[in-house]
Amino acid sequence: MVKEYIKQKKPRLWAMVTALVVATAAMFMLGKCSHAGGSPFSGDLPPKSGGDTLDVAIEISPLSYSLAADTVSGLDYDMLREMAAAHGRAVKFHPFAPMEYALRGVDEGVFDIVVSSLPSTSSLKEKLLLTQRVYLDREVLVQRKDAPGFVAEAHGLAGDSVWIAAGSPFVARIRNLSAEIGDTIYIVTDHPYTSEHLAMLVVAGEIPRAVVNAGLARRMAAADSVLDASTAVSFTQFQSWGLRRENQALCDTLNAWLRDFRATPRYNVLLHKYNLDE
Repeated sequence: MVKEYIKQKKPRLWAMVTALVVATAAMFMLGKCSHAGGSPFSGDLPPKSGGDTLDVAIEISPLSYSLAADTVSGLDYDMLREMAAAHGRAVKFHPFAPMEYALRGVDEGVFDIVVSSLPSTSSLKEKLLLTQRVYLDREVLVQRKDAPGFVAEAHGLAGDSVWIAAGSPFVARIRNLSAEIGDTIYIVTDHPYTSEHLAMLVVAGEIPRAVVNAGLARRMAAADSVLDASTAVSFTQFQSWGLRRENQALCDTLNAWLRDFRATPRYNVLLHKYNLDE
């Protein structure tokens, strides 16, 4: 029902892409990202840390891992760092942009955990071992409030196109939505952008709409009033961390950490900080 749709890029769009990728790469050049011997931009994987160190591939986004000046922030980053410290485990974070890079690293045993917008769905569970919920979220459309053809409800996507980060599990949701409404939704994934980059391109008017997680959308809409994030394309879902399917022991450990952490006041403080109050 859904075919992959390839749209010719505008010169201005490529210029913006270059600027975004350069800005992201600058994080690595500053030494804030731990890609010793590997880079998500070259496709090389870093060496495994070894010992008890947890190698965590974490998506570069305001919700998971963000660098401003000398400060790193992000709900997933804060939670993993604090839980690991409480249990005496070292963590090495490997920020990434393309999802394929992180999934390959997990599959090859380089990364122990992949942290991204990972809804706990049956299709994703066929690829990864998922932890218990880290927080609740859902997928939404981001589009300009003044955009022609504004989509107010999910079924309004019939016959239209949406942009999604390559390798994102959100693709499966839009395919299911297409089947539900009985019409084609064209999915654009032939690009190097993260969900954050796609939202920025929507604000710039370079693409009409994108599917991202609501937590990210709310944070970006708060920073730019032209961006709308009110159209949901999924129900509320558990957001999880992913591991190799063979790594059940580590998954059990993380689940125990998560159960304990969710029972603390600190968990609610972090949810409020990142606009994800449950």
